[in-house]
Amino acid sequence: MKKSTILLALVSVMAVLAVIGSGCLSSGEALPDADEKLAGINYVNIYTDKENVIAQLEVIIYGTNAQSLNKEKIVADIDGNNVNIRVPVTESGSVNTRDIGYETVTVILGTKDKFKAGEKYTVIVNENKIKTLEFEFVDGTMYSYRPASIDQMTVTVDGKDIVVDALVAIGGGANSIDTENIRTSDKFDSENNYEISIPLKTRDGISTMEMKWGNEKFVVGQIDKLTDGTYQVLINDQIVSFTIANGVLTQNV
Repeated sequence: MKKSTILLALVSVMAVLAVIGSGCLSSGEALPDADEKLAGINYVNIYTDKENVIAQLEVIIYGTNAQSLNKEKIVADIDGNNVNIRVPVTESGSVNTRDIGYETVTVILGTKDKFKAGEKYTVIVNENKIKTLEFEFVDGTMYSYRPASIDQMTVTVDGKDIVVDALVAIGGGANSIDTENIRTSDKFDSENNYEISIPLKTRDGISTMEMKWGNEKFVVGQIDKLTDGTYQVLINDQIVSFTIANGVLTQNV
């Protein structure tokens, strides 16, 4: 074999080993910093301008002297009907979780023509560990959906019906309870839990600033058909519990 052929083969092998050893990523991927973590997110709002769909996020900074928002590495990509947002923070030292700050950032999710009318898109922030919401375009107007905030829940008995009354914080004039998409359990499960989902619907655009509330009532069972014990009703992220003893219902504080 010629010396030139041997030399070329050795160069090729060394090049392959160099790539393997370097840990190079495929095109378009960024090498994460060793001290990089996913940020905590307080809330996410979705709105549009003339051309784009935009997410506004309030980022939680744990340990403001040690943790900082890595703005240059915030990315968003559309994957089918999922829109994934990655918001990293960099830690330069020990984090004091009692030292908390907040920073608001905006991220362009894509131009409006990237999203098909009438289809719902799910926004997933930091691998779905923090916040998830949905949005869609209807007749050219964007609507976003999120779990409604529940201010208060009470349990009463009306005849034989066990009734849960939820006070829902609706917010400004652009918001409303998405009554068509409220979901409830059929009955209490084996652990005596009953789940209800109440979504809030927000119309894109300028919203009035007054605060509105709404009431939603649900019959979750009949008192004469439930055995004595403690039961829980879960509405979004809130829980109300009650106890039945000798046919009498008492709401637990």
